[in-house]
Amino acid sequence: MSSLLHGIKGILFDFNGTLLLDSPLHEEAWIIMSAKLRETPFTAEEFRLTGHGRTNKAIITDLLGREPDKEELGNIVEEKESYYRKMCLENTETFRLAPGVIPFLDSLQDAGFPITIATGSYSVNVDFYFQHLHLAKWFNRSQVVYDDGSYPGKPAPDVFLLAAEKLNLAPADCLVFEDSYMGIRAAYRAGAAKIVAVEPYLDQTKMTIPTQDIVFCQGFSNPLIESLIAMMDTKSQRI
Repeated sequence: MSSLLHGIKGILFDFNGTLLLDSPLHEEAWIIMSAKLRETPFTAEEFRLTGHGRTNKAIITDLLGREPDKEELGNIVEEKESYYRKMCLENTETFRLAPGVIPFLDSLQDAGFPITIATGSYSVNVDFYFQHLHLAKWFNRSQVVYDDGSYPGKPAPDVFLLAAEKLNLAPADCLVFEDSYMGIRAAYRAGAAKIVAVEPYLDQTKMTIPTQDIVFCQGFSNPLIESLIAMMDTKSQRI
């Protein structure tokens, strides 16, 4: 496990499906919206392969078969995200940080390890997460990279390039935690030192990057993360 942290100076976290296991809620909201925007709704499997990790604009453009104008895009995004946020507040057992995340973030904070979030969510949702999940305990809101429409979404590498820059680091100095095929491709294209895939249902045969560049750890409650916490605790004691 020590090789995973060797040379790593910062950690970039995807958020949805990684720190927050909300993928079913996003899928449900997009299935509702896709039924409105095209003749057939998304299937859950279709969305896992082509939706997770991408920006709202990219998904909506695919559903419409054309690029929406700014007003249309804003209306569709807010309708979808309103469904999603309502479901979050109604599903209190789901709308919480994933098992094992809090002790891991605590250990990183105690060790003074630079971290930030690189997410395809938009600003309103990021504020929603900071409010309800108390993310300010670990993350600087101004360092969070989110979908503001100024860069292409995953699998383009921009979100991770920008996140590394926020920490004043090179991507090659960063470890990335991801859950989606699109996000893993983006992290690889950004030149991340290593990628940790925390989604247990990813099909390794569907990866489009070399799997030796990915560590599959199936969530934050496992021996790998426990080993990392122990290492961070040791580092914290040395500081």
